[in-house]
Amino acid sequence: MRDDSSTVFSVQFSRVPCGWSSVMRQSALRVFILVNLTLTAHAQQSRWTVEGKRGSIEIYAEFDPGMQDLWENVDNVARELKDLVAVEPTDKPIQIILFRDHGSYVRYLASSVPQSRQRRAIFYQNGDVYQVYAFRSRTLTTDLRHEVTHAILHQHLPFLPLWIDEGLAEYLEEPESFRSESSRTKSARWKARVGWSPSIQSLENIPNAESMNADEYRDSWAMTCLLLNESEASRQALRDYLAVIHKGEAPGPFSKFQKAVDSGVIPRANSYFRKMSIRLDSGSSRQ
Repeated sequence: MRDDSSTVFSVQFSRVPCGWSSVMRQSALRVFILVNLTLTAHAQQSRWTVEGKRGSIEIYAEFDPGMQDLWENVDNVARELKDLVAVEPTDKPIQIILFRDHGSYVRYLASSVPQSRQRRAIFYQNGDVYQVYAFRSRTLTTDLRHEVTHAILHQHLPFLPLWIDEGLAEYLEEPESFRSESSRTKSARWKARVGWSPSIQSLENIPNAESMNADEYRDSWAMTCLLLNESEASRQALRDYLAVIHKGEAPGPFSKFQKAVDSGVIPRANSYFRKMSIRLDSGSSRQ
């Protein structure tokens, strides 16, 4: 979720392992809320103009969203999560449900998720089904990439720090070939020249998603860029951290994770952001 009325929102519940401190419980984990909708997408098949299924991912839409491009973006997000951080979807269903306009979206969701009135897109877990809701808009592709990232992350991982959850979703919402010259990448380069770099300790102390401001979203994205692109050691530190979580263990704050410390990436942050290169790992998502 970004902290403005025109962007996306994620409703989630926390699965907190034993041994995590109260600070980690409050500041490092997304808050999940299990929501029971009156009707599922399956139960309302007659309302959908377009339906599709690929593996465990299902699409239901009140309009033609351009299925080829939609599947390409979903596939690219899944591929990059696997390639970058070894995170993969499970066999549990992900439902992508698209509405023809904001009114239809709000009527469907307002009683169950009041926040939908102010948000462009929503991800939440409904039992064992991971659902993404959005409506037709000029930012639909960006919104879907962001929320599908959340869905896959939370299928693969029993919990994860909020800044990593949002950082990866922000990072992957842009197609791979757009990232290096995006407006926020250029802004980060300029800010670094006057001394800025994101603070890992500040990110680890964000109390909850609802309290995140625009600077914290930017810094979550920036820290993710740093870890994925600064060096092989920095990327491997993030992969190893998430691998520990995948096993259901509690690795503690990333800033104290031994492999992150050994990588030496945090002290080099400002130097990285002054030049800030973003690697293109494959050509399949270039547009």
